Parts: sequence; C-alpha cells; structure tokens
Amino acid sequence: MLKNPALAALTRWAAQHPDLVPAGRIGIAFSGGADSTALLWAARELWGQKRLCALHVNHQLQASAAAFAHHCAQACFDLGVPYAEAVLQVEVVPGASVEEAAREARYLALSELAQAQNCALVLLAQHGDDQAETVLLALLRGAGPRGLAAMPAQMQRHGCTFARPLLECGAAELRHWLKAHDVSFLNDPMNADPAFRRSRIRHELVPVLARLEPAYRQTLGRSAALCAAADRQIQERASQHLRDCLQPQGLHLATLRALGGASAGEVLRLWLRQNGQRLDRARTDELVRQILRTEQGAHRLELRLPACVLQRQGAFLLLSRGEAAP
Repeated sequence: MLKNPALAALTRWAAQHPDLVPAGRIGIAFSGGADSTALLWAARELWGQKRLCALHVNHQLQASAAAFAHHCAQACFDLGVPYAEAVLQVEVVPGASVEEAAREARYLALSELAQAQNCALVLLAQHGDDQAETVLLALLRGAGPRGLAAMPAQMQRHGCTFARPLLECGAAELRHWLKAHDVSFLNDPMNADPAFRRSRIRHELVPVLARLEPAYRQTLGRSAALCAAADRQIQERASQHLRDCLQPQGLHLATLRALGGASAGEVLRLWLRQNGQRLDRARTDELVRQILRTEQGAHRLELRLPACVLQRQGAFLLLSRGEAAP
C-alpha cells in the first residue's frame, strides 16, 4: 500500500530534532489544502490525535474563507483531532504589502492559538516545491543571501517555535497519496491565479526546470541552505556592528560611516527589522549613499516609512513614529 510521504518525512524530522518535539501538545497549521491535510494525517498517525491541535487562521481575505474554515473544522471532527480557529481582520498601513501583512498576522495568530492550546511547537506544511518557488522568486527580485535563504526549516516567532518538516517532499507525491486514499482537501484559487507571480512560476517556469534538471527541488533547496548559512554569518557581524553604533540618541552616524557601504547597509536593515520596518535594497542603497556623505552635507536626511520617519538629528539617525508616507 502507498505510504504517506509526509509521514516518512515527519518521522525523519522528529528523529533528527528530538529537542524540538515537546512532550505535550503539538500544533498543526491547518489550512484545509493538500499539504496541511497530508501533514495532519501524518502527525495523527505518528503521535495520535489527542496530542495534536489543528490551528486554522481565517484571514477573511477571500469569499471562500468561511467555507475553508467549515471544511477544516469538519475534517478535524472526523479525525478526532482538537481544532482551534482565529478570525482576523488584517489591517494594512499605507505603503505596505497586503500579502506581507496577512503573513505576519497569520504567524501572530498561530502563536496565540498555540499558546492558548498549550502547544509549544507549530508545524507548517510548506514543502520542497514551495521552497524552490521561494528561491526563484527571490532570484527574480534580485535578493541577496537573506532572501535566497528562502524559508527556514525552523524559527522562533512571537514566543513560539515553528518548523517545516516537509521541505524534502514534493507537492505531486503528497497529492498522489491523498487521492489514492480518497482524502478530501481544498484547492486555493490563488494557487492558479496568473495575477500572482508565484502561480506563474509554478505553472510556467517550474515545468521547464523539471525537464532541464529533474533534481531542481533538491538543488535549489541546497542553494537555499548555503545562503542561509552565509546570512547567519552576515547577521552576526551586523548585530555586533549595530551594538557599536546604537546609542540612546539613535544610530551614531560617524560610527556607521566608518563601517563602509556594505556593512552599513546590513546594519540599517537589521535595525529597521528590529523596529518592525523593512526597506527594499534600492532605497537602502540610496540611504547608505546619503549617510556616507553626511560629513559633507545631507543635513536634511529624511525618509518616510509606513507609520515611521527616519531622519538625521545632528550626529545621529533617529527612527520615530509618525505619519505614514503618502
């Protein structure tokens, strides 16, 4: 009989990361799609339904959101798996991305659901094809090592541990198992919408790559792992430099200038991330260019971000809460 590939991957992951698997309850981020359905069935077989809690986040961003939530609740009832749901109203500040705001809201909601259900670990169902698409998206936008590292295998968010045990699996094999066992799942219409670049990569670019390089998923996954290792070293240096630059008044510009352009850019990006802000590379490069000439001028250096203002005050660069950029 055909075995669930998610179960094989989850079993290997659990054996390799015994320190991450809690003795108590484990949360499963459950959207009702094929991938999270395969993961839920695998976790139920490995640990038993009473040890799990399926966590569903309803963003209310699609007309079918309520139907997805109903499907998830019914599927968990049929499996005997405890179920918890969060309904969100995603707020997007001017200048910010709806997709990014929804993603951040989802992680926060999942962590809150997990804590309420006494789950120290939440498993996410992204697989190897998702990882490959994320690497390709990062390449097409000219990302550096941090972007090319794609999705981490595990991470900490909002006091909760998240892990992706299916990164070695492919989408087709997961769906093949579900259909062979007549397990119902939902198809997200966004996955086939050509308006989204990820969808076009999945349906137009990936088939070409698969013909040219059948092991593309493993190859791109390996590249992502190498970029993640490189980014960790970059972030360690940036953290040290940030400690050197940061004073109660703000970032000391002379110390920041002395680092040079590349290191100053990494420090700025890290500082902004720690304050809940993100800046694309083009604007970061322009900001660094202005910082490098502050000794000769740029006294009116100012950059408006969503809900924040970045500006020079004397020898320091300050980030203050203010009106969003128009």
